[in-house]
Amino acid sequence: MQELASKLPLNVQKGDLTFFGFAARQGLESFSDELRKNYPVDVHHLSIDLTKRKSPQKVFEYAQQHQLTINILVNNAGLGFNGKLEELKADLIDTMILLNVRASTLLTFLFIPGMKKLKKAYILNISSFAAFSPLPYKSVYAATKTYLLFFTQALNRELKETGISVTSVHPNGISSERAMENIKKSSFIARSAALTPAQVAKISLDNMFSENVFVIPGVVNKIYYYIGCSLPHGVILKLIGNIFKKS
Repeated sequence: MQELASKLPLNVQKGDLTFFGFAARQGLESFSDELRKNYPVDVHHLSIDLTKRKSPQKVFEYAQQHQLTINILVNNAGLGFNGKLEELKADLIDTMILLNVRASTLLTFLFIPGMKKLKKAYILNISSFAAFSPLPYKSVYAATKTYLLFFTQALNRELKETGISVTSVHPNGISSERAMENIKKSSFIARSAALTPAQVAKISLDNMFSENVFVIPGVVNKIYYYIGCSLPHGVILKLIGNIFKKS
């Protein structure tokens, strides 16, 4: 979210945008202060656990109480866990579904009526390259990201006569400090496809403002996508299963 937020002021006119961040993590307040200092925009922040049942409604009510006009909604919160389904803990499975699917769906549902009143508005759903195929040993995560892909495409059809465009972004790997150790241990394919958070953020926002529905960041990732489309489904499952089994 921080990388996306830091790129947004470069794409809008002075004073046009109010930032609205929500995540159950430290550093959001200091990052908000940094944005206020560096850009001529109003910044509001709300730290909240989006896996809680009432959290999407609380986010919406916060925006209403502060009279915020939300013209860009970024569904960026998400997480995933590796392993055989039966070896995962039930609470981890629940958390993936609540955050990756439920929170994004309800936030979109709540904000769409207000966004439809605007001349132009954008919804950006951060999905994953995992959305394109079943992933053995990462089955729940991949399924939640496929949900976001289809959710985005369906919404674009529903909102065709409005000023809202919906974009899904499918990064293959993001080389953040937290993820670097896992990427180093991964396959050559994963290492070669990884992009920095800043790169993914810029590509995502450029495509969102261009109203592109479907985005795969990075040339290498596009090549992998088209290779995957040309191979038999069974071959893809076997290859991917072997990769994630080793990791």
